[in-house]
Amino acid sequence: SLLQETTYRPNMRSKFLAGMLFCLLASLVAAQTEEEQPEAAADPEAEPEPMFGTLDYILLAAIGAAAIWWLFFRDSEGDKIPEYEIKPMVVRETSTVEKGFLAKMRKTGRRLVVFYGSQTGTAEEFAGRLAKEGARYGLKGIVADPEEENMEDLQQLTELDSELGPCLAVFMLATYGEGDPTDNAVEFNEKLTNDGMDLNGMKFAVFGLGNKTYEHFNKMGKFADLKLEELGAKRVHILGVGDDDANLEDDFITWKEAFWASVCQEFNIEASSEEFNTRQYEHKVLEDGDFKPEKVYTGEVARLRSYVTQRPPFDVKNPYMAPIKINNNIHNEGSGRHCLHIEVDVEGSRIRYDAGDHVAVYPTNNLELVDKLASLMDINMEQVFTMTNVDEDSSKKHPFPCPTTYRTALSHYVEITALPRTHILKELSNYTSDPVEKAK
Repeated sequence: SLLQETTYRPNMRSKFLAGMLFCLLASLVAAQTEEEQPEAAADPEAEPEPMFGTLDYILLAAIGAAAIWWLFFRDSEGDKIPEYEIKPMVVRETSTVEKGFLAKMRKTGRRLVVFYGSQTGTAEEFAGRLAKEGARYGLKGIVADPEEENMEDLQQLTELDSELGPCLAVFMLATYGEGDPTDNAVEFNEKLTNDGMDLNGMKFAVFGLGNKTYEHFNKMGKFADLKLEELGAKRVHILGVGDDDANLEDDFITWKEAFWASVCQEFNIEASSEEFNTRQYEHKVLEDGDFKPEKVYTGEVARLRSYVTQRPPFDVKNPYMAPIKINNNIHNEGSGRHCLHIEVDVEGSRIRYDAGDHVAVYPTNNLELVDKLASLMDINMEQVFTMTNVDEDSSKKHPFPCPTTYRTALSHYVEITALPRTHILKELSNYTSDPVEKAK
């Protein structure tokens, strides 16, 4: 509520002081009169004089008038004190629908929303690929982070069916640690656990990302798939379970192809023959004057010069470069076994270690391989460039911190030794001039 000023009242302290002044002056006049009375008594034959003279009456009248003015008619700002009354604060009612995924779907005409629970970025990448690929089926979607959305709005998703046509929610959910949800899916997991949502009629599908070497393999994906159905939602396609210990990419592609087949049947749609590029970046070489040297990334994860200028608070985007104090092999020399005892120094970082905390290792690619790639591509490794995502629905403006140099990108930001995923090979084939290589 707000305190709103309404009326004023005279200052009571000023009234009191004015009254005291009037009484004091009256007392002084009376005292002066008493002093004159003995002189009159000494001369009995003298003509008695009145108690108050003309001047006394004038003075008393002036004092009285001044007091009356001061007490009742004076109205200066300095003597006003505000009175307050409590009035309810008027707050404009807003709905999460106005700014959440429902509003974006309504505004863009999209009927597909893909949520992701991601710790390392893989589930987020899969969500983006699936949402873009939907355009091939006339069902291009949007990507949403459950941590930034009011997930109770899922209860209103079916309301868009009458405006846009049948809508679909897909969940790409990774399992983190020992069966836990990822950090950005914790609140969503709690909402599912509390059984407080009515999802009757909502169409959905779930793909889980996990690792079979852990006891609770794909627990989050399995739990969400089961709870969504219990809350009344309709499963469009079977649960997908990706295994990072085997080939997570192949698991996703296999599930995705079958998923689109189920969607076509459910929504009575067909795929178009048009090809869609899932990675849409504008590459631009920056010449001198196009950039500021101090704004060029040199391998930082997020904040510029964070590796050089260390300042708290430290987190995944502003890491503390902790020196290694101890690095010992606890096995005997010559045993052929290696188990390292490593201690890192966090003194002065304001970081408090708790059991279960992680230490991140930021690797640098083999410099010989980096130089070999530069030779094969015949590029100037010190050239500054930037890559900007031209997809309006992308959650990331750049694929990695930009602007930067080719040397920095190949040394710190790009994986140059892992096998490319299937969709990457397909895109690379478009730039291959050798028919034999293109056919592979």
